[in-house]
Amino acid sequence: MIEGLIALKTLDELLPKPLYPTYPSGLQDSGNAVFRYSQKDSEHPNLMIVDAIYDNARNVIAPGYYELVLSDDRTNLVMVQSGKIIAVIPVFKIQEDKTEVDKIYDKKYQKKLAKKKKKKEKLDSQKTATGIPLQDTEEIYMNATIEYQKDGDYYLIKYERGWLRAWGVIKK
Repeated sequence: MIEGLIALKTLDELLPKPLYPTYPSGLQDSGNAVFRYSQKDSEHPNLMIVDAIYDNARNVIAPGYYELVLSDDRTNLVMVQSGKIIAVIPVFKIQEDKTEVDKIYDKKYQKKLAKKKKKKEKLDSQKTATGIPLQDTEEIYMNATIEYQKDGDYYLIKYERGWLRAWGVIKK
């Protein structure tokens, strides 16, 4: 027996490499409908409805992707699809992060923002000089979810954008 000359190989090294990389679901992230068909520059969160929603009058909200917009007076959530208003949902609760609201009126925070803006303008001018494309808007956290509540027979819709949250209800 010769010691020290035995080389162990893994199963991945022994099997031939596939022509195409495999994914467990068969789809890459770029092939998923959320990535392919959602609005890229939307200012409002997208809501995905899987099953049709019917009311007592047999009006229907079809399955699909909807843009969820909070009205200016913050009393309604508006479901928009392709620029058309599909549904107007009353809001029963709104929550704001008070620390973010207080920052708006803070003088020190305003000075800090002005410095940051000046620094960003300088960096943007350097990027344009070298030909690097600029990012137009700052990313804001956005999320919209819908849940069916069996005990009350209604759909609960949660809207989140930045430091603002709102909850609305669609009664079945």
